[in-house]
Amino acid sequence: MEIGRLLRILGTRWTVIVAFILLGIAGGAAAAVVTPVKYSASTRLFVGVQIAPGSSSSDLVQGNNFAAQKVASYVDVATSPRVLDPVIGILKMKTTAADLAREVTASTQVNSVVIEIAALAETPRSAAVLSRTIAESFANVVVNQIEKPADGSTSPVKVEILQPAVAPKTAAFPILPLNLAIGALSGLIIGFTLALAFGLLDRRLHSRSAVERVAGLPTIGVIGTDRVSRKHPIISSQLLRGIRAEEFRGLRTNLQYLNFAGQLKSFLVTSSVSGEGKTSTVANLATILAESGATVAVVDADLRMPHLAELLNLDASSGLTDVLVGRITVAEALRPWGQRAAVVILPAGNIPPNPSELLGSTAMTAVLAELSQNFDYVLIDAPPVLPVTDAVVLSREADATILVAEVNRVQESQLLAAIEMLRVGGTTPVGMVVTRVPRRGPDSRRYAFSGYYAPSHSESVNTASEISPQHSVASETSSRNSAVGSISVNPKSGGTNPASPE
Repeated sequence: MEIGRLLRILGTRWTVIVAFILLGIAGGAAAAVVTPVKYSASTRLFVGVQIAPGSSSSDLVQGNNFAAQKVASYVDVATSPRVLDPVIGILKMKTTAADLAREVTASTQVNSVVIEIAALAETPRSAAVLSRTIAESFANVVVNQIEKPADGSTSPVKVEILQPAVAPKTAAFPILPLNLAIGALSGLIIGFTLALAFGLLDRRLHSRSAVERVAGLPTIGVIGTDRVSRKHPIISSQLLRGIRAEEFRGLRTNLQYLNFAGQLKSFLVTSSVSGEGKTSTVANLATILAESGATVAVVDADLRMPHLAELLNLDASSGLTDVLVGRITVAEALRPWGQRAAVVILPAGNIPPNPSELLGSTAMTAVLAELSQNFDYVLIDAPPVLPVTDAVVLSREADATILVAEVNRVQESQLLAAIEMLRVGGTTPVGMVVTRVPRRGPDSRRYAFSGYYAPSHSESVNTASEISPQHSVASETSSRNSAVGSISVNPKSGGTNPASPE
């Protein structure tokens, strides 16, 4: 795996790792609370050989070597029933030798003649008493039973207590810092493994660069996301000085570069799957285009799940479907939107049983031609490409197609399939708008102008009259008047002129 991808996975899923570390620490603390407290006390024993008075130094060496060889085997004797059964009787314990052996350990160093017997108990005093009693029983078994000569003479082996056990001051178990460390390490391992697994299985595109790499299309707009944009997806007059508005001004500029010859009037805006922000992109782009003095018509061509009228708080009792079946005219179906009436909306209207046929009809071609003749821009909010064929059908009628792709939502296969479907249908998107790019985190977009254009929401509330003149051009009034004069809104059709929604 590439280091960059690994770091990105960890950067986007660090909360999973942190959560499991905290769970591990909590588990370690809980284990420390429920684990019975145990105290450990140790007794040290010296094992030697009886040496007769006047023995030579070689006899002493041989005796010491003999004792060292014996000590290794004596370690197992200390936890045997032969030693522990008498202890149980002396201390009147309600246990068995096998259970008691789990609380006792005997150890020695290599080539050493010293044995250490450690015992665990629930109180410091009982731990010390248990260790000393086991040591005494061990010495008795070794000297008087195991190493006792058959003729009844004195045993050649002697066992003496070097250091008797004393009551410990602190508990041996549980060790809270150790429990917490083990819990944290376990949580880290589990969290890292799960984060890595989820990251490898997640086929969504998590960054602008990933979207651009897969799509292979020019990026004409990058729209970020933050708390304010999630709460206010539509740019109103109160938010025209924020970062989000500036992002759409960048999109507007790129569209003007694409349309430097003025031949592109209608733009189809679609996405691979639903929920990628195409509808809010269309509405906000219309606002920013109108800000520059252009007249804009927005067509809600999603005849299956229309959202535009609801998003803009407009009457949708009649709309595009009524125009296509000849029930009303285009002028009667249009709804003015915005404080300066430079934007008109053609809602979807009633949901028909045959949306693909209506969108591919000559009536739809005539509607787009009429709007293109009377407005500077016609923005078509189309359904997503993959679920239905409506967007592919409409793309043949529009002058250009723009593909919206949301990071952290669209998958690589979905994006590639959508582009391929459009190309098979005879259309290649002129550009792509990457939406909901995080403004913080590993996939964030940095803004050199953020400090200038991003006042807080409370500071950005201004009237339209304070903002609009700064962005108007001399041709705005004449352009808007000519468009509205050509296609007027019939009040009987239910059109209203509400302010742009917050």
